[in-house]
Amino acid sequence: MKMEEKKLTIKDVIYRDMETLVMAKLKNNGKISIDDLIDITSYLAASLYRARWKENGELSTEEVNIILGNIGNFCNDHFGESFTQEDFDKVVKISQLLLQKPTFDDDSKTFFDEILKANN
Repeated sequence: MKMEEKKLTIKDVIYRDMETLVMAKLKNNGKISIDDLIDITSYLAASLYRARWKENGELSTEEVNIILGNIGNFCNDHFGESFTQEDFDKVVKISQLLLQKPTFDDDSKTFFDEILKANN
């Protein structure tokens, strides 16, 4: 019997990627700051925006809200009161600024690789 491949929802992708990155960051030095969390979520959000843009040639406000909503939910679920509305607002702003950089694709690859390679 062949196992059916389940298509991942955006929530599945965000939670999987956030757990991977947060755990990698924790392994690096045993702790994660709110600034680290803001950086990780900002780069992840911007990367997801970019992926949707490449896929569809556009990015709707609804898609942005779904991505940000799931990132906010993850942070709330895992960091509770430590992750504030002000922190979330920073993620919204930083993720948009990151996309405006012409070097974003390379910068984001470097950013994620730095976190992940420290565990190898």
